[in-house]
Amino acid sequence: MLKKLLTISMLTALLVWAVGCSESPTETNNLTENLNLNDATGGYRATDEAPGFGDSDLMADSDESEEYDDPILLSGALDSIIEDPASGYYHLRILWGQMELDTSVTELTDWTGSLTVTRGGLAIRQVIRFERGQDAILERTDRNLIEWESFTNVHHDGIGVDIFVPPAATDSTDSATVDELVSVTFETGPYSRTFDMAELMALDTVVYLDDADSNAVAFHAFRLDKVPCARGFLAGRWGYNDEGHGIFRGFWISKKGRISGFLRGHFGVNDEGKNVFFGKWIGERGRFRGFIRGHWKQHPNHHANPNAVRHAGGRFEGEIIDANRRKIGVMGGKYKSHPQFKRGFFQGRWKLDCDEEEESRDEGL
Repeated sequence: MLKKLLTISMLTALLVWAVGCSESPTETNNLTENLNLNDATGGYRATDEAPGFGDSDLMADSDESEEYDDPILLSGALDSIIEDPASGYYHLRILWGQMELDTSVTELTDWTGSLTVTRGGLAIRQVIRFERGQDAILERTDRNLIEWESFTNVHHDGIGVDIFVPPAATDSTDSATVDELVSVTFETGPYSRTFDMAELMALDTVVYLDDADSNAVAFHAFRLDKVPCARGFLAGRWGYNDEGHGIFRGFWISKKGRISGFLRGHFGVNDEGKNVFFGKWIGERGRFRGFIRGHWKQHPNHHANPNAVRHAGGRFEGEIIDANRRKIGVMGGKYKSHPQFKRGFFQGRWKLDCDEEEESRDEGL
């Protein structure tokens, strides 16, 4: 996805001007007010908020994902697999390029490539940061194959895909199972990788390429049962504000890849010397959904070599609790912090307990 540096500079200037003219600073600057690292909820309250916490930057970033009407779904080519209750059903989210905004990258990287499944079918649900006139999904003629053209420099592109795998066939003569190992392959010039379906049950990985531009590929996936517990993805920025406080903010993404809410929070070391984080989750229209809290840990080999230092980051793991401090789910993923907040990022997954009622919620799960 080509993003002209001039365009970015102009947008940044406009945002700075808008903040300067507002009587209320952006949420990023206010995030640490009245918050702490020791209370049960870190100081957050079970109250509704403005959409996106009233954060103009966060709302602007929420436009990165675009729903995609895959003609393969409309053609009926997947109907028999989707309608079979014995079929496996997975969702895979892939991002490639710069995981964090880096305006110093001026050279384009060509990510033109494909995604294939050896048996079954693929349905595109979202395209992420695709730029019209440059990035595109190519015409689909095979339910097993997705092809695209994609170029990145300062940021990333990506896709969200549903994967359907029919049950194993049997030999009609002896009823023996006849089934090859089903696999999914991501193939581009900079990086390629094949996963078996067992890996897609709960996939959470970010692969850094050993190139001059710090490109990376992020894979997140899980299996969606026919009557699933609510689950999805997390994505956003993780770093430090102007006062040096650790903060994060981002998107609560549904199992179908749609941005269905927002989260914000802070991290640091509490009075007991533990690395902790706290935050708040709201729905798409600002309704309170829950608190998040947990621990973060820097990668143990972050000083092992120059490349490791360059990509220093770690993992975060925690729980989701309701207004009554009752645990209702879990969440976790990977982060890379940065002194400049917009240069850090996090990617992860969340899952609610199966007894949680979702029908009355507005997340679109």
